Amino acid sequence: MRKRTLALTLAAGLALAGCGSSGNTDNADPTPAGQSAGAPGGSGTAGSAGGQERKTVKVAIAAKLEAFAPLLVGMELGDYDKQGLDVEIVSAKNSDALVLLATGEVDAIFGAPSAAFFNAVSGGSEIKIVAPGMFPPKESQQGVWVNKELAPGGKFDPTKLKGQVIASAVGPGAPVSMVIEDQLKTAGVSMNDVTLQTMGATDILVALESGAVKAGWLSDPVWLEATKSDSLVYAFGQPSDMTVGAVLFGPNLLQKDKEKGQRLIDAMASTTRDHLQGKYHQDKQVRAALVKQLEIDDAQVDLLPELSFPGDLKYPSKLTDRLQTTFKGQEGVLVYTDPIPEDTLIDRSFVDAIG
Repeated sequence: MRKRTLALTLAAGLALAGCGSSGNTDNADPTPAGQSAGAPGGSGTAGSAGGQERKTVKVAIAAKLEAFAPLLVGMELGDYDKQGLDVEIVSAKNSDALVLLATGEVDAIFGAPSAAFFNAVSGGSEIKIVAPGMFPPKESQQGVWVNKELAPGGKFDPTKLKGQVIASAVGPGAPVSMVIEDQLKTAGVSMNDVTLQTMGATDILVALESGAVKAGWLSDPVWLEATKSDSLVYAFGQPSDMTVGAVLFGPNLLQKDKEKGQRLIDAMASTTRDHLQGKYHQDKQVRAALVKQLEIDDAQVDLLPELSFPGDLKYPSKLTDRLQTTFKGQEGVLVYTDPIPEDTLIDRSFVDAIG
């Protein structure tokens, strides 16, 4: 009964926050996505390397994206298997995933700390950030694209965003809104001067080209199509020193089985350090893993630049403060008033204990 009550309470808070993931996942179902990845031939329960008891860890993601390579590539290359873990992927949009995490239906989320996350913590949910997501490469043009009407002579003018609708796959309460706010401030424009509108990721491109909206956030790999359009101009994106993603743990790994949580972080660290640094697309094993997990052609791997994954897995200090400040400026997004302290939102003990 308590679990059902908590789920209903969270669902109400999440709906208020109006959040989602960084992709077009509005129709994602919170159901297992494919077979678990662990020991070859099945999950099994026998002991693993080092005599550890094999355990299953349920991880929610919105979609199979390269941003989640520390999970997906590690599953293919055996890093989680070496830790005695069978990874079960659960496909769920961010709002649904947070409910599943808080109620113990999944163990972790590879996603983003949306306003819904902060609202859940403020309501007493045992959820914390334990590691960062990816950092974008300087070559990436993931970010806000505008119709050429807002970029006279091909040069973007941020003052022209005043009064405009900015379309994104998640709308208000998403971490990318912090990136948008930072850019607006440079021109003396506030978030109250624009309207954030939720729209499917591929629909944003169509709307931009038709002029239905004049500005929109295009994610990987949709922005590649925008580069072919004469009517669109890249305005700005996520700074290369900023992450808007995170790995979140719930009560199962924070309290009930911290040892399993440590194994998950250790495996993530191994994958990140050993396979996802520099020009990792040139590594045949990594490339094959990406092709299989992302279900893409080999040639598609070369279309996007490699992402940056921090080898130390340290979540940036004071970033949760900045996110809360941004969300506070968006009417009706946060359901609490006083900022939540960083140590209530982040558990750094797992990363600090990496073997």
